[in-house]
Amino acid sequence: MGKLQRRLNVPTLFLILTAVLLYRLNSAQAEIPAASATLAQTGSTVDAGSAEAANPLTASDAGPSAQPVGTDAGAPPSPPDAQTALPPPAPPCPIPPPPPPCQCPPPCPSPPATPPRPTVEWKAQTSGGMLITSGNSDSKNFTLGVNASRKEGNNKLALDGHLAYGSSDILVVGTDPTTGATIVDRERVTSTNNWAAKGRYDRFLTSNNTLFVGALAAGDQVAGKSFFGGGDIGYSRQLFKNKWHIVVSELGYDFSYQRYVRAGLDPVEIHSARVLVGETLSLSKETGIIASAEGLFNLNRESKAVNASSNDASLGVAAFKDTRINGKIGLTTSLWSSLSFGFTFTVRYDENPAPRPNPPNAPSTFAGYSPTSSFYFADKVDTLTEATLIYTFF
Repeated sequence: MGKLQRRLNVPTLFLILTAVLLYRLNSAQAEIPAASATLAQTGSTVDAGSAEAANPLTASDAGPSAQPVGTDAGAPPSPPDAQTALPPPAPPCPIPPPPPPCQCPPPCPSPPATPPRPTVEWKAQTSGGMLITSGNSDSKNFTLGVNASRKEGNNKLALDGHLAYGSSDILVVGTDPTTGATIVDRERVTSTNNWAAKGRYDRFLTSNNTLFVGALAAGDQVAGKSFFGGGDIGYSRQLFKNKWHIVVSELGYDFSYQRYVRAGLDPVEIHSARVLVGETLSLSKETGIIASAEGLFNLNRESKAVNASSNDASLGVAAFKDTRINGKIGLTTSLWSSLSFGFTFTVRYDENPAPRPNPPNAPSTFAGYSPTSSFYFADKVDTLTEATLIYTFF
């Protein structure tokens, strides 16, 4: 037995090994196609898994049947078409039909923007002056003036008031009614007593053209007029304006009503043409000068007025025979803040003045002035000179 093993050892072993190798080689060649098919299936499964990972919606829709390779070794691989198929695309959104044409009327346009409210400009001033003496000359004189205005847009309203009063204590010669002896005594005599209040409304058509209407109420006891007043209406034009000058002119109609101090005389109505020229001159920021001249020319015959040109004080004054002229010039300079100093000179001319009232100290036997006397009528010219302090409120 041992010899047989030694005899068969080499050749037999060689043959056995050769047979085994041939068998193994044949087995390996038979397994190559199956392995190739398996690799192809495995690669398709991996690609489908990658696609599913890139598309979460597809992976979630696939459900539990779509599992990666290697999850269940015993389960047969899914067909390639079932793993690579994507869900069908969603249907497109329906396009809504166009709205029907509007049958409503078109909307109203937006209202225009409200213009800004015009700025309101207020001005108010008061002025006053006095002169008091005592001793040999005993007199007291006072002046007071106020004015205010309001301007809003093209409308302006102005109010003015003025009062002047003065009295003197003088020596007079009289007769004692009991004994008939001549006596000397002091008596207070009113030397100045006039007042005036005016109002005026201006409507600006442009910056240079204005329509106005005004009213006046006044009195001057010393000049023989217990009351005179009326109103005027007209057109004002700014002729020239620069840094230093403002020149204006006015043309219009004036109505005056006069009532006399002397008893027994009827009131007089006067219809007049009115002309005015005025200038404002700025000397500096603090100092200015104003000047104006006003003319009133009677258009009607004053049938109830006493004619100053006659020698018998007859009634009736013809048209354009009662001319009145008012002139004024003044200087104003600022002293401090709202306080200013003013100096004004006013002159008034009346071609047909009122009859002069009897003196307050005349004896009871005095019958009045004779019509032929130079004292029968008041003076034709009156002047007023004022030095005042002016305070501006705003």
